[in-house]
Amino acid sequence: MAGTQQDNACAATEQALVSERPGRTLIVGPAITLAVMLWGVSARPYWGDEADTVSAVSRSVPQLIRLLGHVDAVHGLYYLLLWPVVRVAGTSEFATRLPSAVAMAAAAAGVTVIARRLVSRRAGLCAGLMFAVLPTVSLQGHDARPYAMVTAAAVLASYLLVRSAQDPRPRWFAAYGLSVALLGCTQLFGLLLVPAHAVTLIGLSRRRRAERNGQRALACRWLVTITAAGVAVAPVAILCWAQRGAISWIPKPGWHDLDDVANLMAAGSVASVVMIGLLSVLGGTCGDSLMMTWPPTPARGAARPAAADRSLTWLAAPWLVLPPLLLLAVSEIKPVYNGRYVTYCLPAVALLAGTGLAALRWPMRAAAVALVVALAAPTQLGLRVPGNGMRAAAQFLSAHERPGDAIIYPEPSIPPWDLAYPEGFAHLRDISLRQTAAASGRLYASTVPLPVLERRERGVRRIWAVEMRPDDNPATYLAPGFRLAHQWKLDGYLKVWLYTVAHDQK
Repeated sequence: MAGTQQDNACAATEQALVSERPGRTLIVGPAITLAVMLWGVSARPYWGDEADTVSAVSRSVPQLIRLLGHVDAVHGLYYLLLWPVVRVAGTSEFATRLPSAVAMAAAAAGVTVIARRLVSRRAGLCAGLMFAVLPTVSLQGHDARPYAMVTAAAVLASYLLVRSAQDPRPRWFAAYGLSVALLGCTQLFGLLLVPAHAVTLIGLSRRRRAERNGQRALACRWLVTITAAGVAVAPVAILCWAQRGAISWIPKPGWHDLDDVANLMAAGSVASVVMIGLLSVLGGTCGDSLMMTWPPTPARGAARPAAADRSLTWLAAPWLVLPPLLLLAVSEIKPVYNGRYVTYCLPAVALLAGTGLAALRWPMRAAAVALVVALAAPTQLGLRVPGNGMRAAAQFLSAHERPGDAIIYPEPSIPPWDLAYPEGFAHLRDISLRQTAAASGRLYASTVPLPVLERRERGVRRIWAVEMRPDDNPATYLAPGFRLAHQWKLDGYLKVWLYTVAHDQK
């Protein structure tokens, strides 16, 4: 009895503090998420797709529009939003990844607001904290690609859906429609959230069973809104369909991809998946009914708790389950599944697990938070280990190049490494260059035919070659008379070769 009274006193004190500072629950989650995102944001070097981002945003707006007519229309809005950032802050890892970090913090704010509105302030606080802890949030928040912005757009659309269901006035549906159009333009696969929203709307309207006319009106307004959003996104969808060959590399999914989905949503380890899964089940089944009292210890003769409000479950469960399953199902016909494409389902995990966390008593809640953080810590730390990659190659070339040295790329096109790391690559004369990426309207520059390359090599004494693929041999791109002077393996498949004319070798 004494323990129960102490727990109730702690809960009452905590609730009083939350009530006195209503803004704290809205600030803590986003602030911590932003801090986690900024922690080590530039530790890892650019990878291939991020170099493509740098290539896209390093050109003029007309050149960027021309590029989108050929490739990457699916990322067009993201490139246009990042373009002014690069003009002001440059193309460093910090500058290009900062918008993704801020987008994840905005998503955390939306998660907090949704849980606060549908469950309680405590649930909002816990959901925001759970979102900050998830390693995949950090992974995409440290990526100069659009998936963090897609996540923020999905959270905005989901919040506006809730507001539209609760207050079906035209202004809320108009805002919801704009958010769905934004989601689709930021990433076309984000529209897989729409079927999940349809299920959510059905669940949220069940409580209005007595108002059948209101249900029909709500459904009609939603359908009209979604249709209008679809019309707005249609030009992007048509262009993306024409460019579908860009994802032809994606393999057909197998059973291991279901494991990939679980790791994407919880990450870290099997223990992390189990822990977050248990909290999510608790949050989805308990809702408000067990808030501050789980495990339940009802006093003799006390009334049973009221049935839980399932609004959050109706929102989060379809959001979490349907987009990945639909993408996997479509991939049985045309492979399109990639874990990055369903990053925007992470907020649903935070909503469910955060609500489950809030349903625990204070000592158990503190222990659960500590355990989740401990399980996520190894993965979080691993994401911030400085890597090598293109950055290492640039640093190596900068330290070893000499005036008059040239560089070639042993592949049919030239990757934009000179734009991502100009301090190492841009100082070398690229004798294989035919047309720059910006001039050709492509992400990669084009190369000259081999006979032209051999003629250009005759006036050069030292030629560098850099390649990440294990099966390329730069010697086939060299004129007679060049011999391999040195070869270095920097990281994984990343190799650097130095060729010199035969009589210059020592």
